[in-house]
Amino acid sequence: MSQDNASLESESGSGKMLLVLGLLGGLAVGGGLGYFYSKQFGSHEGATTTSEAKPAKAEGKLLSVPFDRLAVPIYMHANGSSRFVGNYFVDIKVETHGEENQIKIRKAQPQLQQAFLSAISKNDMMRDDAPLEIDVDKAGDILKKKADEVLGPGVAERVLIMSALRVSQ
Repeated sequence: MSQDNASLESESGSGKMLLVLGLLGGLAVGGGLGYFYSKQFGSHEGATTTSEAKPAKAEGKLLSVPFDRLAVPIYMHANGSSRFVGNYFVDIKVETHGEENQIKIRKAQPQLQQAFLSAISKNDMMRDDAPLEIDVDKAGDILKKKADEVLGPGVAERVLIMSALRVSQ
């Protein structure tokens, strides 16, 4: 009997040892994972201060989406009346940061083209000092506002007039 009691004590001693080692191993793994996640994702306080300090603009190369030619009508204003004298055919492109925004612009291209045509027909895009010449900066600003209305702010970085060809009536 004394041998049975001795074997029981040695088996229970090794079982306790395994239980303690398992518990310590679990705590070590859990602590390691906690440390890893705290370093990986950081604290929320540091993330808000860095996002507030930096502007929301994406950095990197500007990507562009070209548009088909659009007609900009030219009107001569004199004595309270206006007379159609021809068109400018303009090639434009919309520039953006990131492929995701470029895809958004490509998907909305028919809507954007319609919005651009609407803006062109409602706004005077000619220069003040030379009323028969298109003001490319003014036209780009007007079309950028329309792009922001269709796509939402921050998608289109700018709208550029690449070329303008005047065709008289």
